[in-house]
Amino acid sequence: MRMRIYPLRIYSRNLAIIIPSMLALGANFLAWVWLFWQTPRDDQQLFLHYNVLFGVDKVGGYGGVFAITLVGLGILVFNYLAGWLVFGKDKYTAFILNMVGLICQLFVLAGSVLIVFMNV
Repeated sequence: MRMRIYPLRIYSRNLAIIIPSMLALGANFLAWVWLFWQTPRDDQQLFLHYNVLFGVDKVGGYGGVFAITLVGLGILVFNYLAGWLVFGKDKYTAFILNMVGLICQLFVLAGSVLIVFMNV
């Protein structure tokens, strides 16, 4: 049995897919912009991770601040493509994948805000 891939044009026009995807993309973009504008660009080390038990446990340079947004973008792309692959068989699973992508992006945005507040 051969699996047919649903047309990407029709998938990306479905309202249940486009709304969470655009909100997630907007949250990721907002996290990039927030980190770019608010993080100091000095040569000094920046706090990248804080643990309640041990305090700051990871420091790095300016480029390390953007690791969280890059991972979030990877999660967003993966969930969107996985939703596209399963959309032909199960629309609900594709919707759930895109909603999980949105929730992940909201956590990425919250993490980027916390990174900025740790370093100001």
